[in-house]
Amino acid sequence: MTVDSLDNSGWQAKLRSAAGDLKNCEFPSSKEIGIFGSQDGVTITVQAKGLDGNMQTNAAAFEAWALVLLCHCQVKRIKIGLAPDAKKLAGGHVQRFLYRLHRFHQLFPDRIEPDATLWNSSRALNGTINRVLNQPLTHRDPIEEKRDERFAAVASRSKNVSESDLEKAIECSRSFGEKFALKKVIRQWPVGLFEGRVARGNEIFTGGKSAIDLLGISDDRLVLFELKTHLNRNVGAISELLFYASVMRDAIRGDFQFEEKPLSRNCIVTRGDIIRCSNIRAVLIAPRMHPLIQNPVIFQELNAALAQHWRDKPVTFEIAQIKSIPSDPDGDFSF
Repeated sequence: MTVDSLDNSGWQAKLRSAAGDLKNCEFPSSKEIGIFGSQDGVTITVQAKGLDGNMQTNAAAFEAWALVLLCHCQVKRIKIGLAPDAKKLAGGHVQRFLYRLHRFHQLFPDRIEPDATLWNSSRALNGTINRVLNQPLTHRDPIEEKRDERFAAVASRSKNVSESDLEKAIECSRSFGEKFALKKVIRQWPVGLFEGRVARGNEIFTGGKSAIDLLGISDDRLVLFELKTHLNRNVGAISELLFYASVMRDAIRGDFQFEEKPLSRNCIVTRGDIIRCSNIRAVLIAPRMHPLIQNPVIFQELNAALAQHWRDKPVTFEIAQIKSIPSDPDGDFSF
């Protein structure tokens, strides 16, 4: 390692010295994701663990760590590639990574560079094939009928509130709908992508299990929510939200189509509601944020890039704090 080159631990030390409110932030280890280089240029190397992992994990969230380097460590250019063990993999995890990488490069064309071996390799961006998104399959309960039950689950002090319970309660929250001017809201909208039709064997991304926590309609605006509890403050939430916004924007633009199937019962949001939207508001919502997200610099930089490069069907990012949860079924959330 040269004097000017830093590895993961070196970049962590540089980050901690750059800003007082980030003095306790940690970079992932090199076993999770490789980060090596100088301020003139860094290479981020995603390993097999990162391809197989949840997007919010340190090993997978290459967009989040790249933004940390660009915004807080003054790195000029970043090349992103795959480790040898990851290059051997195939399937939906790889294709999702390639899609994310090329969309990220689109936002920072002069600063983010995919490895040369990864160009023109994303099936999700192949305009010669029909790319189809799935829709909710399971029947839903009428949310007004479940409001008391769901609020009681989060009001319980006997256990930590799970993300699922929090999500279900917020879906019923009147104050949540008013805060974000939502006409409709639904939880767990899937983002599985398929070639030709939604069927096993046709997957482009990882099956159909990945889903947006909460999705709402506000006039002609699509509002996406990535929800975290106070126990989950990963900086990788940025990567998740960027992926969901990218997929839904491609649906609104007509690059991706929705499957033509009847919706499940009580699925209040329809594919028509989504494709009629002209812009996207992407919100990270949680009681507490990671310091790198609470600090406004990354979202400011990301929003500037979005405004410059995604002018049609624009996207904006923001954070919203859950200030309190209902203490009983008669209460409500405050934001």
